[in-house]
Amino acid sequence: MGYWPIGSRCLYVEYKKSGIDVLCQVPFYVATKMASIKRSSFFAPSSDSYLRAATAIRWIVYEPLRTPYRHHSLLCGFMYLPPDSLINARLMQLFLRIRKKGQLKDARKKE
Repeated sequence: MGYWPIGSRCLYVEYKKSGIDVLCQVPFYVATKMASIKRSSFFAPSSDSYLRAATAIRWIVYEPLRTPYRHHSLLCGFMYLPPDSLINARLMQLFLRIRKKGQLKDARKKE
């Protein structure tokens, strides 16, 4: 878990007794030009689908940490099954691959 979800959870615990709720929405991939995902898929919804899910969920669930898109919730659940070292290694591979693709794309633009 990253800085913002942990920080949000700490704030939630600290201020709940004062009647202050702190909510954190944690998205995974969304098919946008910025994410370089051209088409939506089961785990990467279109921005419109994600927005509809995120807007609808605020009326239904009131949790300190939430992944509004249902399929992202599945991913989040699966992430806690294997040991952290395995998850971290796999995520590092994934993010390095995405970074390399982006750098190659940028290099092609400069040519």
